[in-house]
Amino acid sequence: MATCAGCGADDQPEGARFCNSCGAAMSPPACGSCGAELRSGARFCNECGAAQQPDAVAAPAPPAAQPVAARRVTSVLFGDLVGFTSLSEHRDQEDTRELLTRYFDECRRVVERYGGIVEKFIGDAVMAVWGVPTAHEDDAERAVRAGLELVTAITAIGEDVDVPDLAMRVGIVTGEVAVTIGAEQQGMVAGDAVNTASRVQSVAAPGQVWVDETTRLLTASAITYVDTGSHQLKGKVDPIPLWSVRAVVASVGGGQRADGLEAPLVGRDRELRLVKELYHATEEGGRPALVVVDGEAGVGKSRLAWEFEKYTDGLSATQRWHSGRCLAYGEGVAFYALAEAVRGRLGAASADLEDEPELGQLLSHGLERYVPDDAEREWMAPRLGALLGIGQVGTFAREDLFAAWVTFFERAGGDSDVVVLVIEDGQHADEGLIAFVEHLLAVASFPCFVMMMTRPGLLEANPSLATNRRTTVLHLPTLSGADMARLLDGLVRGLPDDVRRRLVERAEGIPLFAVETVRSMIDRDLVIPRGGQYVLADADGLDLDALGAPASLQALITARLDTLSAGQRRVIDRASVLGESFRADEIEALCGDVPDVENVLGDLVRLQILSRESSRLSAAFGHYQFVQSVVRQIASSMLARRDRKAIHLAVVDLLEAEPSDDVGPMIAQHYLDAIAAVPGDDDVPELKRLASAQLQRAASRAAGLGSPGEAAGHLAAAHAIAADDAARARIASELAHVQTAAGRYDEAVLHAADALTAFDALGEEVDAGLAAARQAIALALGGGDVEVARALLEPRWERLKARHDADTTLLALTGAMTVVYRQLSMATRDIVEERLRIAERAGATDAVADGFAALANHYAFVGIPSLTLALLGAGAEIARAERWPVQLARALINLDALLINDDLDRAVVFGREALAVGVATGNSYSRSFARVNLALTLLALGEWAELEECLVDDDPEPSNLTCFLAVRACLNEARGQSWSLPWTPDTRVEWADPATMAWQIHCESLDARARGDLATATSLAMQVVEEIYRFGGRSDDFSHFWAAAAEVAVETGAREAWFRLLELAGDEHEHVPMALRAHRTRFDALWAVAEDPRQDAVEQRLRAAVELYEKWGSRVHAAKSRADLGLWLTGAGRLEEGAEMREQAAAVYEELGASAWLADLAARFETTAGAVL
Repeated sequence: MATCAGCGADDQPEGARFCNSCGAAMSPPACGSCGAELRSGARFCNECGAAQQPDAVAAPAPPAAQPVAARRVTSVLFGDLVGFTSLSEHRDQEDTRELLTRYFDECRRVVERYGGIVEKFIGDAVMAVWGVPTAHEDDAERAVRAGLELVTAITAIGEDVDVPDLAMRVGIVTGEVAVTIGAEQQGMVAGDAVNTASRVQSVAAPGQVWVDETTRLLTASAITYVDTGSHQLKGKVDPIPLWSVRAVVASVGGGQRADGLEAPLVGRDRELRLVKELYHATEEGGRPALVVVDGEAGVGKSRLAWEFEKYTDGLSATQRWHSGRCLAYGEGVAFYALAEAVRGRLGAASADLEDEPELGQLLSHGLERYVPDDAEREWMAPRLGALLGIGQVGTFAREDLFAAWVTFFERAGGDSDVVVLVIEDGQHADEGLIAFVEHLLAVASFPCFVMMMTRPGLLEANPSLATNRRTTVLHLPTLSGADMARLLDGLVRGLPDDVRRRLVERAEGIPLFAVETVRSMIDRDLVIPRGGQYVLADADGLDLDALGAPASLQALITARLDTLSAGQRRVIDRASVLGESFRADEIEALCGDVPDVENVLGDLVRLQILSRESSRLSAAFGHYQFVQSVVRQIASSMLARRDRKAIHLAVVDLLEAEPSDDVGPMIAQHYLDAIAAVPGDDDVPELKRLASAQLQRAASRAAGLGSPGEAAGHLAAAHAIAADDAARARIASELAHVQTAAGRYDEAVLHAADALTAFDALGEEVDAGLAAARQAIALALGGGDVEVARALLEPRWERLKARHDADTTLLALTGAMTVVYRQLSMATRDIVEERLRIAERAGATDAVADGFAALANHYAFVGIPSLTLALLGAGAEIARAERWPVQLARALINLDALLINDDLDRAVVFGREALAVGVATGNSYSRSFARVNLALTLLALGEWAELEECLVDDDPEPSNLTCFLAVRACLNEARGQSWSLPWTPDTRVEWADPATMAWQIHCESLDARARGDLATATSLAMQVVEEIYRFGGRSDDFSHFWAAAAEVAVETGAREAWFRLLELAGDEHEHVPMALRAHRTRFDALWAVAEDPRQDAVEQRLRAAVELYEKWGSRVHAAKSRADLGLWLTGAGRLEEGAEMREQAAAVYEELGASAWLADLAARFETTAGAVL
């Protein structure tokens, strides 16, 4: 008898494979050293001679009883390629192997995405199993979804390799099997279900998935089937009933399933496949992506999104789904779709709450769930509140709001989940939402898949969206005649050929027409459900002409609406004005004359005119909505004018009771539509006043959310209906303000001028001053006449500066004067100090921070760096405390630029933070300037590996390209790599900015030097130094340009250039940046070497240069000075000292990868040492 190593039972028959007590596999004793089989009781191994411990003689086994075999209910999938054998006979063997490899990889990828395991491949067949090692309640559904995906994937492979007949057939059976615990791939499962699945696959039709009855019953809530009858399978006594998978019609477990008519998806396989591929690329790449689905109304955009949602819901990996719809009504509701998506996420987070919470409670509960950090939660709450229309709006910059919203989505996704954001009706998107999507694509560092459904026009209005490298545009064309015929056959079985042909012709490729036609036939009981499908009630007697089937979609829908009862029609009429989606209590409030509204709504759902949102991830969960938006539009257009006006005003009463602040545009639009319905009524002036107030409220919210373009649209509408001159002037002034923020400077100038004229006529001095400031700033920023702007400002300032009740106007005037004076090269200190005094008095923290920055620029120009540093630091702290990312990035960029010439170690800290903040803001200007300043810092510091990463900028400011090129040229020169100018004399840009032009000429100087044209190089280098000194003195980039000019001047012995450089570098009586002092000391020594190598001062100066470079923090330049010193010492016969300096320099060069410098150093030392010896 044998003993079980697992449980110790000693009554096991010899040769038994499994223990009869615990079920563990019986294994012979094995050597603990070499693993060879041992005879029972052996004390030494026959193979290796190792001594055996008594407790080690048995084969390795778990310390406790652990069954290695079990019975489990699993779903087994068999799939086999059809057409592969004949294909392989006519293809090259290597091509066949590559095709098989691709097939195996795709099978494994699909199965694993649905949580299954590939058990084995048998030739070109695959076997996969669900339910081991871990079972899930939806294993059968996962298997069926995976089978459908495999069929689709193989069809796509066939198309790619030009083998259209390549297909797969799949059989799936669910049943009890024997499972080997711990086994991997082959040998995991065995039993009748495995054999049956193989037999089911063998009778399945190519391109189809067939299942047994158990699988169908387990999955019928989410998947529809076609009965294929009973089949006699090999090895089975009785025929087995089988079903072919028709379609996935719901989320996992049957969620969101619509009981009504759903057309099969036809003609969109490639588009859906592309969307899936892009989604998985986003998942794997960990970065955001946007898919814009563009097509006419009714072509199937929403259907494509629904198919994608069902697909992702069935995957084993979790995704965070968000959806929102841009409103067609109340155009310009800023970020409405985004707010709806966030509300849906917050609602899902609060699903466990017993009572329906208020929006503020939803936000608080959602943040506690998704944002664990207290400080981040505190920062995020008011910014999300602004989006949702709760709390204060108008205190956050757009970049700050966007950063908070992106962070919320990132936190909602957790560590690894893909965030999905689907935006419907993108053609109605406000400019703020488009800006947010572009910001998200630019800055997000987590997988976020955005899908925007739109009609034509969005991309033409927003070309940058289409050209974004993370955007894929998917145009949905109308369906072909063949596809339309397939769609109709999928809707109604047994259509006569003539009826089908005529419906295809009338549909003109629009699936919605076909669907609405069939719904119309269902309404008349001409089409009835039978056996899980719709069929004609009387196929022989159907006459399309006798039905009066309309020839247009509008006529078709009108005919359907005319068949409704009086109560149903009242509900639809009022709902059509209320909006695309609405709550039951809202429509009940509008339908007091309709008895039992709840039943009427149920009838309209059954008639498939309305549907009810069943997804808990939607902010509209439980709301009713029109199945097709075109139905709502047609129903609304059929209303009598006075009925329409009455409903609009009734809807206003409902909306004004809403706690959210985002309904202003909708209320205003209802007022305007009520006016348009009956423009001659006596109440029109009052309705205009009310509409104007709501439009101004909407503009305030849009501006507060960083959408000045949307705010301008609201204010322009309000301006057009303003009641009097005073109201019109106030609106015009605000309109100018937001137009300037939106970059519409010419329009802003005109509106501000109108406001100024009106306020002067009304004697409103303070308001006139504010309008003057707004006109002046628009002139200055828009490239207008700055002297005209100055003439507008100074008289107003003089009249108002003593008043203490005009702080807002005074801050606007001083801010505009600062900009204008700077453009006129006038002193700004006095006016900035006045602005700071007013800002402190008014508590205007943003103006204080701006004032610090302006004063810092002044003191940097006049050469007081310590005060400049203090002011910039104070401004950065204010911006950090207030969480103003753009202001913080600007302060950090300036701190890096200020310290780059005195303290590289401190400068790089600010530079790195500036780049991180700039990237987070999504502001290309901040990001690019932070990157270029950090690049210069890293170049001098010697952090060249980080520098390589820094030089990669996907969206650089054009004015910074020349600086990036110069840095690249320095790197390549050190490494012996070539580079070239990307411009020619014909394509050379003449930059207006002196600093940008200086970098361009600097690049041309470097190019001339690389080509050996030292005279041109010297001339250009001196031109740069002179220009930059005239522009900004010795600040900013002067030290870098000075060193480049000095190097070529010393190399060529250009005495005039050298002595001019010494003059520009200053002396001990002036403040000279550390970098410039070090450069001057080094090149002074090198000039002396060129004049007379025996000068004793050379060594002293070179050692001083090394010390100064180290104090500055530049190991690159310190190494260069050590190389210079080593050469001089070697030439002086002090070979050991020279070699030590050389080794120190060479070590730095080697670490930097500066191979050209290393080679040059070795050659120069060899020559110098040879001359001495």
